[in-house]
Amino acid sequence: MLQISPLADRLHQAAVTFLRGAPYRNALPLANVTQLRASCDVVVAHDDGMILGVASSYRDLPVPNVTYAASRMDVVAPLLAGLLELAPQLRNTPAWALMPEERVQLLAQHAQLIDAEIEYQMAAEPETLQMPQLPAARRLRPADLPAVRELARASGLTVWRDAALQLGPAFGCEIDGQLVAMAATQFATTDVIEIGHVATHPDFRRRGYASACTVALTQAAFALAPRVYLMVLDRNRPALQLYRQLGFQIVERFCLARFILS
Repeated sequence: MLQISPLADRLHQAAVTFLRGAPYRNALPLANVTQLRASCDVVVAHDDGMILGVASSYRDLPVPNVTYAASRMDVVAPLLAGLLELAPQLRNTPAWALMPEERVQLLAQHAQLIDAEIEYQMAAEPETLQMPQLPAARRLRPADLPAVRELARASGLTVWRDAALQLGPAFGCEIDGQLVAMAATQFATTDVIEIGHVATHPDFRRRGYASACTVALTQAAFALAPRVYLMVLDRNRPALQLYRQLGFQIVERFCLARFILS
């Protein structure tokens, strides 16, 4: 019989195994039950110990958010209801989801969809990563946090949080002692790493600094996990072209959606 319950220790490994069946598509929920587990509300759908779905919300983001993965369509509604019971702050308030397109379409059957736009998951492999002549980038450390905060402010990087420097490698470029560009880790699991927080100071754009940070971070990430990816909005065509030149290819079509669960 189908049961929905908060993720317990006895089901944790089964949930991880379930999500590892599609490590790119399930990268976000996989991170939420591994590296980011302490900051997440997580529920699972299970039947006699078999995991049929996982839904979660990451509390450390500045906006309400939801992600899920399910093996059957009929699991989605009870799974989302279980998440609302565990995290009632998500109820009747606009929340965000970044998921494969068909999952957002299914979500829309159980929620009020406000808007959505296409975002691509782009991945690089060690064999495809291109390393053209680029400025030098160095690894960022906790002592760099004041400079990182200033760069995030100047570049309009609204989702930056200081804890990101503890989640995995981050790299930056400096000019005359000023941090002018950076790229950091969104999360790092043993299966996959997401690159994010890519930013360049407005006065130093289109000079290759963000590319240098991204390439350096990608190289470092391959020492930690076999898969590395980043997300790019469809409307950001210059970034899509740039990442292709660096050896990233589209592996999945996602949607960034805003919706209300009730």
